[in-house]
Amino acid sequence: MEKNRIVETLLSRMADGTLTVGDRLPTQRDLAREFEVSRDTVQRALRELADLGYIEARQGSGTRVVRPLVAHEQSAGTRQRPMRLASRLSTAFEQYVVTLDVFALTGESLDPHLRLNAERVREGHIQPESISVRMLLPRIDEQFRLLTPVGGTPDPRPLDRLRRIKELHTASIKHTLHELHTERMVQNVSFECREIPVVPMQKLYLVNGSEVITGFYQVIERPVLLDTGEQLQVHDVLGLGATLHHHSATGDGEHPDPHSVAVVARAQRWYEHMWSNADPS
Repeated sequence: MEKNRIVETLLSRMADGTLTVGDRLPTQRDLAREFEVSRDTVQRALRELADLGYIEARQGSGTRVVRPLVAHEQSAGTRQRPMRLASRLSTAFEQYVVTLDVFALTGESLDPHLRLNAERVREGHIQPESISVRMLLPRIDEQFRLLTPVGGTPDPRPLDRLRRIKELHTASIKHTLHELHTERMVQNVSFECREIPVVPMQKLYLVNGSEVITGFYQVIERPVLLDTGEQLQVHDVLGLGATLHHHSATGDGEHPDPHSVAVVARAQRWYEHMWSNADPS
């Protein structure tokens, strides 16, 4: 639990902008003093954040934040307002019944946000009675067309790495939800993950049956670090920096926009269709 407390706190500081990309984390000694834990506990927490890809330790320059938790979003028109995924999920978890239907590449963006809200439950700030999460993820097989090496030379290692990332975050989300139920913090908890033979170029969150949060992945060329320490240039998509768009069927207390109502309804129908034809993960 102490390790989790350190992880959640540092993730929270990344989410609220206290720690941004390039910032150096406090030393292990300072973190151990702040959280009143051993350096071994601090090291395990930092190792988890490094495995998730948010921090990196470099010889001579300490440990720095290398990836944003959430990016500032920009408006893309009058119907799509600036927003943060963190703030929308935070509001969603204030309800007694929480439902999340997600279509994404690996679950990497959702994972830390669920951790943060789980900590809010433990601290008594929110008290949901039921949390239900469904995830649609791509089937990563020989037909998968992302993470192919630049230049076209076949190499299965980038896809192997993506599978591990997907498995890591899926297991983490399942564990986070399971802990809330085991600790009797939330009465009813369910989690299910299914796979479809579709490469997501757009992430989708259906929140509490009344909101859609969506955004296109950025298609980029970038180096990935393999287990061997070798860097390989690949075609990839980036989700953490994606501009997100929000549609609400309720209007957030105002008159609902008919366009947004239609978007939410269509998205829910699409999700139910894909879910019914997906394979259990």
